[in-house]
Amino acid sequence: MKTQVDRYCFQDFITDLELITTVEREDAGKIKKIARKMRLLLNGEPFLTEAEVQPNPERYARHLVHVDRERRFIVVSLVWGPGQGTPIHDHATWGVAGIVQGELRIANYYRLDDGRKPGYAELREASAIVAPAGLVSYVLPPNEEIHLMENPTESTTVSLHVYGREIFECNMYDLQERSYKRWQLGYQNVSKIER
Repeated sequence: MKTQVDRYCFQDFITDLELITTVEREDAGKIKKIARKMRLLLNGEPFLTEAEVQPNPERYARHLVHVDRERRFIVVSLVWGPGQGTPIHDHATWGVAGIVQGELRIANYYRLDDGRKPGYAELREASAIVAPAGLVSYVLPPNEEIHLMENPTESTTVSLHVYGREIFECNMYDLQERSYKRWQLGYQNVSKIER
């Protein structure tokens, strides 16, 4: 006699995130545990709504998918049209990202200066990969967070991101000018928000 096994779903993921962010005090521990749950989610059934995978023809789209009631984390889907990407940037919070469909090029950077001079930043590329669907990556301030993401393909790419807080602005870096400035962020749409 066969028994049906329920697949790991988005609500399971949210329940696990609530537990992890309540129990785990260290950001590195949160990332490790959330990354495992993200892999389970990516290997399950489709979980994003039609609205949460809508591209923007002008730039990559950010869709707010879930806000934790206690503000311990948020979940965002990013939709990347062909050739769309971010500038080099940081987040000032921990984060875990998984590729839902398509591919993303992710380049990570080291900061070479000590950060004391306002508006000045000297960076060097540390690594770059083309991440396929199913791959999970992370950001962890202060040393593992400066990066860029871009869609190198001719197809739409979708990624899912969990952050330790809502991000409305962050630093945007210019390699040639050796500078940085504030970068304002917004959402394309807001869907499964819990208050």
